[in-house]
Amino acid sequence: MAGMEFWELGELADLLGVRPLPTCHQIDLEEKLTGVCTDSRRLQPGELFVALCGDNFDGHDFIDAAIRAGAPAVVVAGGRAEIAGLAQRYPQILFLPVKDTLKALGRLAGARLKRIRPLVFAITGSNGKTTTRQMLAGILARRFRVHQTAGNFNNRIGLPLTVFAMPDDCEAAVLEMGMNEPGELSELAGIARPDYLVLTNAGKAHLEGLGSLEAVAQAKCEAIAGVRRNGCVIYNVDDASFRKLVPAAVESRADKVDLLPVTAFGAYGDGDPEPVRVDEIWLLPEGLSFVFNYQGRKTTFKLPCWGRHNVINAALAAAAACCRPEIDPATAAAALADFQTPPGRLQVYRLARGGILVHDAYNANPASMAAALTEVAGRRQGRFLGLVLGDMNELGPASASLHREIGRRVAEIRPDLLALVGRQVEDLAQGALDFGLPVGRVFKFPPTAHAEACRLLEESLPEEFLLLVKGSRALRLEKIVEPLLSYFAAA
Repeated sequence: MAGMEFWELGELADLLGVRPLPTCHQIDLEEKLTGVCTDSRRLQPGELFVALCGDNFDGHDFIDAAIRAGAPAVVVAGGRAEIAGLAQRYPQILFLPVKDTLKALGRLAGARLKRIRPLVFAITGSNGKTTTRQMLAGILARRFRVHQTAGNFNNRIGLPLTVFAMPDDCEAAVLEMGMNEPGELSELAGIARPDYLVLTNAGKAHLEGLGSLEAVAQAKCEAIAGVRRNGCVIYNVDDASFRKLVPAAVESRADKVDLLPVTAFGAYGDGDPEPVRVDEIWLLPEGLSFVFNYQGRKTTFKLPCWGRHNVINAALAAAAACCRPEIDPATAAAALADFQTPPGRLQVYRLARGGILVHDAYNANPASMAAALTEVAGRRQGRFLGLVLGDMNELGPASASLHREIGRRVAEIRPDLLALVGRQVEDLAQGALDFGLPVGRVFKFPPTAHAEACRLLEESLPEEFLLLVKGSRALRLEKIVEPLLSYFAAA
């Protein structure tokens, strides 16, 4: 790949701390790798193949295919009987046995970051990671050559692959870090070693694996251990869990790390560092506007997107960028004026006869669901309000009560139509009905009944409507959004 230079084959054993298999004797150790790959179907000639193992796949089954595609070296799990036979068949291939191929992938990613030495901005949280990451990357791009996470490449595999895709001239890397279990963010931050860590919030997501909101917040704070000495943690001090846990995690470190709290609601305690503030917020037809108070200097920001929760995302991104002397609030405001909402995240479509469709179905948890409901309720302006809501997954034993809680919020905003899609929405429906939503407004569909839900909406929505579509990613509610866009745009 142009602008990218990896290691020579002879460097790999030292990088991984292993000895190559002795059958590897027809190798040019000065040959340079062209990249690192974990999928034999996408491997390009000259790329290192790392054989990962998952619940439903084993990369060792595809070593032959990777070699045929042009891999000059393979990282394998040591101690597997079949590897010795493969190595004898391919004496021209460098076989590198390791204890854990996934950890080896991360170790190589860390080595690449050390070689390129960009400024590293890492972002994690229950909600707003992707939006904040894209906002921050857009601001930094005004002064730096920026590389950022693509899509949802934010886990133990995705983050290293993001790093391997980084060009050699990268000056600032903006890396999103996700998690499903304790310890994952500690590993990711150990790879990324961020100079700046942004913590958006701790919400009721991944309760199935973590058990409680406090456990979620503690797992997010694990990333603080990976921040470089003299780095900075930029965090949402309006989040009640972070207000206590983040300063405590920073204080527990033996070295110096700065704290930068950011508030959109003034929720900070005496004795805390002076926060970055949002002083005023206005709703505009096309989006939002707010006053950003950074070190006593006030700058007006305009965001061409919906969602009051995006104010704190924008403030966190701007605060992180302004930690660098190359960026000032005016630069940040100019960059965010051109911000484009990521697909499926409060994406607003204005349709042919005055209808508005809001596509927010990339994912869903209680906090993001409540925020979306608040947003459409505040922008209704007398329109027919329709809601298409789906399951919120990975909530564990609290799922039923949390779905009922969202049902209560639905009843409070009094939609004209509520279409529910999924397996867990019975509790959401019951919550809405218990708090007074008329039964005639509620319609339930199984998870794959996208076409049936579309027909209901096509028949029920008047010319001027506001429709929110939101649910967990597994439901693929874009299968409702896309036909509706076609139907109403052509109407």
